[in-house]
Amino acid sequence: MQKRSNSVDLFTKKVMDYMTDDYICVDSKETIGTATQQLRDEKKSTLIIQNEQGVCGVITEKDIATKVVFQMNENTPVDQIMSAPVKYVFDDDLVFHAVGKMRKFGFRHLPVFNYNFNIIGIIQMNDALVAELGDIMNQIDQMTYDENDEKGLQLIKKQQIYIAEEMLERNISPHDISYLLSFLNNVIYRRSINIAEKKVKEKNIIQDIPEYSVIVMGSGGRMESFLHPDQDNGIIYEDTSNEDPKKVDQYFEELAKHFTKTLDDCDIPFCKGNLMASNPLWRKSLPDWKKQINTWVNQHAPQDMRYIDMLYDFRSVHGKFELAEELRTHLIQQLQQNKILKFLYHSEEESNPAIGFFGQFILERNDPDNIGLLNLKHTGTLPLVESIRLYSIKHSVDRISTLGRLEELKSKEVFTDHEADFFTNAHRFLSNILLKNQVNRAKQGLPIQNFIDPKKLLDREVRVLKMYLKKIRDLKEKVRGDIGEEYF
Repeated sequence: MQKRSNSVDLFTKKVMDYMTDDYICVDSKETIGTATQQLRDEKKSTLIIQNEQGVCGVITEKDIATKVVFQMNENTPVDQIMSAPVKYVFDDDLVFHAVGKMRKFGFRHLPVFNYNFNIIGIIQMNDALVAELGDIMNQIDQMTYDENDEKGLQLIKKQQIYIAEEMLERNISPHDISYLLSFLNNVIYRRSINIAEKKVKEKNIIQDIPEYSVIVMGSGGRMESFLHPDQDNGIIYEDTSNEDPKKVDQYFEELAKHFTKTLDDCDIPFCKGNLMASNPLWRKSLPDWKKQINTWVNQHAPQDMRYIDMLYDFRSVHGKFELAEELRTHLIQQLQQNKILKFLYHSEEESNPAIGFFGQFILERNDPDNIGLLNLKHTGTLPLVESIRLYSIKHSVDRISTLGRLEELKSKEVFTDHEADFFTNAHRFLSNILLKNQVNRAKQGLPIQNFIDPKKLLDREVRVLKMYLKKIRDLKEKVRGDIGEEYF
């Protein structure tokens, strides 16, 4: 698979991937002389100061050089020298957030906490990071926000347009750009849920709150979002609470209402089909989720098949991810034990690439706002994604991204090296056109959509696009023979 660029890594890697143990913890009443000697003995560079409430301050080598050498004596308590209050990041924050915070406050180090507010590491920013990334640091500065600030989350969403534009100009793979956009949306998800937790906690609906996982589905689950995806999410919670089950569901209903509203305010709009955690169909305990999947699998109703298609692409974005993994294992097992592939195929049968028998584009005829345009997502990338997903279900592939599934299907010899490479390039080409069109529309103040005007494409782009759409059409025919016409 293609290696991601360093700038994409900055926006997608978590703090835990870069934190170090270059610190020691000392009591707030310790003398600076004893503390600095301990630093030298253990060859560390940062003092983390703690009292009975937890971490209360930080002393760096620079602090020691400027405050201690010239102003203090060795018997001065460290709490008279430390920097406080403490600025920090969590271990699952993204690196860009840590870098932005350090630049905003002029720090070279930040303590790293887990969600119990225990110190587990330290992250440092060096000059090489800024020198390597150059002007992308401006993007970081504009996306540094308060974790409790909903307006800050809205700015992160708006900034995605300029990040996508800049990366397209650098010829960064559209797969990397989509991955980055999806990850930034996940950041907005996590912060929206944190804000919602605080609001709902004040209502005192229940005291014993079960562990839970918020999942995203569809393109967000595959990490293949473009600039304006809607919400497809759900909640899985443990069935371990001593509380009244109705009260437990009421808690998660309130939580879902709050965070889905915040997401909508951040331009991740409500799902028109109501595939959201605010809908009880997508908000259940783990045992009830398993029962729901069993019902869908056994009934074979067209709508149930569409639900399975959507759920198959899910990933956890917040909370106890083990709940999502257990549900995924159950889903895959049920799909293997029940012969429903042809029913899944028939639920997607009408999703065809927009290319006619004589090689002409099939353009929109019914939508009055887009007549004469080509829906490059629903009649381009979607038929490809759906075909790959069906083969993945058939061959028990548990990867979530389309490219990851192609890679594993190739290893299982479902596709040849040439076929896997061809469809990877097809997905990349279609995604690149879509992203460019969405960025251009956003900059003009027009609604972001998946329709393109093929008349505005270069002649070379038209030829390549037609070639890929024809091959996707051939793939759909192959799926029909391999899966859609199976009899059980």
